[in-house]
Amino acid sequence: MKKLLLAVAVLSISLFACKKDTAPTDPNPSPPATSTETFPVSFSVTSFLQKQEPLPGGRKTATGSNLRDSVLAGKVSNLYYMLYNENGQFVKVIFQNTTDNPDDFGTLVVNLPANRYIISLIASTGPIQLLDTTSYYNLRLRLPDATLPNMNVSAPDVFIGSNSFTVTGYGAVQTVSLWPSRIMGRLEVNILDAPVASGPGDTSVMVYASPAYRQYAQYGYLDEFIPDPGIILQRNGRTNFSSQVLTPNSELTVTIAYPDKNSGERKTKEMRYVPFNRGYRTVMTGNVYNPLGGGTGFAIALDTTWYDYANIPF
Repeated sequence: MKKLLLAVAVLSISLFACKKDTAPTDPNPSPPATSTETFPVSFSVTSFLQKQEPLPGGRKTATGSNLRDSVLAGKVSNLYYMLYNENGQFVKVIFQNTTDNPDDFGTLVVNLPANRYIISLIASTGPIQLLDTTSYYNLRLRLPDATLPNMNVSAPDVFIGSNSFTVTGYGAVQTVSLWPSRIMGRLEVNILDAPVASGPGDTSVMVYASPAYRQYAQYGYLDEFIPDPGIILQRNGRTNFSSQVLTPNSELTVTIAYPDKNSGERKTKEMRYVPFNRGYRTVMTGNVYNPLGGGTGFAIALDTTWYDYANIPF
């Protein structure tokens, strides 16, 4: 009897050991905390870029070569990718422009350890300054100064947005889409009787807009106020002056400085309470020498179609 009980006990232990050895394992084990293994993650801005202007008829979408050959040339040309961990601590910054990255502009693949992340993207039509990237919550950008004092300047159009994602290392390469929003508004002033410009740096007529700022923080805080009379609009020809403007205000003061036709003395025309909104274009048209219709002599229109990403004129 004792021998029989001993045999049963040995058999039970053997069966238990076999069952334990053949237990199924997790098919997707998490990397250990100390693992240095990295996994590819793709970031895509192509949908945003292509929505700005329809690609020529018949082209396929979502490839770098199509972006390079499309009418996007001269549109958004600079991309700043800022990567942070889930606590907002800086990981890395990657820059792309259409000159150095003609084939993959708007697409990016990076290898990252398993973790949760935040990606912030700044897209612009020209270079900007990144003032503080050490923390997602402290991220700030700055618009460029004019190259020379009192030189005509056009601030770049700027878009900013963010997304969060988790790297697990499981399955196919994940793609994180980025769709930044415009933080600028645009002001265009058409002076129909402006004197002929003598060159790109001509200052015979100057147009200013105020209040205007140079710095933008991640959560919309604006800083570095441009002293009155404000930002100088770029002169694009005899009659047209324009620039993007960074301001929280829904109204602007527009000042035109111009020479008297007879004496050459500098005169100014100041127009207050000009309607203005981020993401929209304000268009002013009129004369400085022979005002029409009384008042300031300028007709003002708010172009709401500029906010339509399918048709953004730059």
